[in-house]
Amino acid sequence: MIKIYRLFNVRLLRAQHRPCSSKKPDDLSLDKDLNELNERLKKDFQKTIDTEAPITKNYMNFRQDKEREAHKRSGIFSWKVAAATLMIGGTCLAALLYVKKMRIDEREKHRKMTAGKARIGGEWELVNTDGKLEGSEQLRGNWLLLYFGFTNCPDICPDEIEKMIKVVDLIEAKKEDNISIKPIFISVDPARDTVQRVKQYCSEFSPKLNGYTGTKEQVGKVAKTFRVYHSEGPKTTEDDYIVDHTVIMYLIDPEGNFHDYYGQNRKANEIADIIRLKVIGFEAAQKKKSFLGF
Repeated sequence: MIKIYRLFNVRLLRAQHRPCSSKKPDDLSLDKDLNELNERLKKDFQKTIDTEAPITKNYMNFRQDKEREAHKRSGIFSWKVAAATLMIGGTCLAALLYVKKMRIDEREKHRKMTAGKARIGGEWELVNTDGKLEGSEQLRGNWLLLYFGFTNCPDICPDEIEKMIKVVDLIEAKKEDNISIKPIFISVDPARDTVQRVKQYCSEFSPKLNGYTGTKEQVGKVAKTFRVYHSEGPKTTEDDYIVDHTVIMYLIDPEGNFHDYYGQNRKANEIADIIRLKVIGFEAAQKKKSFLGF
């Protein structure tokens, strides 16, 4: 439109600047028509200019605008990522510090408990009823209930062994608890309690009962390990005497460590309930140690 207008203006100006002397009547009429047409074109051009959207200084700068907007969005996104990273990192750091504190507290608690507890139990080895050496190493991984006595004991040992077998039966009767425990009889009378005699003695109580004996030195070492007192009484004949000894059951955990003990005044159902709680507590502690990386 603008180009047509300019071209027409040039032609019009050329026509207007021709010498007046050479104009004819037809030429004058033509000039008049051209002037009218010129005025009309000027109005149409002005109207077109007025109705068209104004051209801003940012015209054709849409690419720069897009780049500017993208940069702005990337800046906002970067701040969000940084904030999220800091928050996640802070949470992880707090969790690690908490776990570290728990480890330190647990080790300190364990150290104090170990320092305040009398050393009972440990590694031991005797002869089983098959005549083979066996002990703590082979029995590791099982809960053990140990009783020290002798086969010629008139009343206390049979009563305590029967109670020990009842404790085991009560615990294993609850299948949902999934607790297995081995009852162990250890002789403190090696001079009379041979392998065969201990085997026969154990079979009179339960097939679950495991019996052990050994030389005087072997038995003395195990008794010392568990702080068990034993002493031969006065002899009427060479084979007729009573052995005075500690009347206690010892609970040993699957790691081979002394866990608890039960005296003669405890009843079978009481001991069974206590052992269940001990096993649950032990398993919970093992899971905690595993979580803390002990």
